[in-house]
Amino acid sequence: MIRFINKAFRDISSGRNLEYYITLLFILVILALDIFNLASPDVLTNITLAVLALVVSTSLSTRESLEELSKKLTKTQSADDFFWNVKRSIEPDISQAKYIGFGGAVLSRTLRDYSASLEERLRVGAKVRIILMDPASTAPDQAVLRSKGVSSRQFYIDTLRPTLERVGMLANASDKIELGLLPYKPAFGIVVIDPDEPYGRIIVEMYPHHSDSFAPTFELRPDRDPHWYKHFREQFENLWNGCGQRRFSGVEVHKLVEEVRHVSSN
Repeated sequence: MIRFINKAFRDISSGRNLEYYITLLFILVILALDIFNLASPDVLTNITLAVLALVVSTSLSTRESLEELSKKLTKTQSADDFFWNVKRSIEPDISQAKYIGFGGAVLSRTLRDYSASLEERLRVGAKVRIILMDPASTAPDQAVLRSKGVSSRQFYIDTLRPTLERVGMLANASDKIELGLLPYKPAFGIVVIDPDEPYGRIIVEMYPHHSDSFAPTFELRPDRDPHWYKHFREQFENLWNGCGQRRFSGVEVHKLVEEVRHVSSN
């Protein structure tokens, strides 16, 4: 009884289950009126009907809530609920990160959009790792085969050159920046933000074939998506390892930029 009274007090204080306690109060009033003959049978009948109406109303409301919850729980998961509908800014996540990794084919727009934040993070000691296609390899040729409206590898070489120069400018902020060049075009772009922390984020953008439509993009979290989070965390490391000897520290990036400036279409 004491446990029930304590629970009732907590519920009423927080505004929960009020309809049940009101119904219970009416029932106790009816019993008291009947036991002590304080009301006529007609009055008791009217009060009883009012209580029954309240019970029915409460039951219907509860049933509707349960049906709505059931629909949500049994709803078939849609790809539209998982993939991004539009491109989103990751500025808020980057602005506080201690480790930021970018991997992709060219990343010209990405590095342009976030260069100010990356420079700021580098200045306060964060580590930044960037992975791109190697313009001196056959990667630009592979990119041409998968692209729409591009017929020359020189297009990608010319696009990579300012991207690498931007990396060189970031290297002026700190030597904690690392650059890796892949000998092939990756199948997806990836951003890892504090990936080894419980609050980490991984964003994956699947590169389309012969299409300029918005690329399927999704976000992974370690608590919500442990299996695939681990998978793409390892994929980022595989991309970095795939760069082989074409991995550069901050102090080596400037020399690489000069090298790329002299890469010919052959």
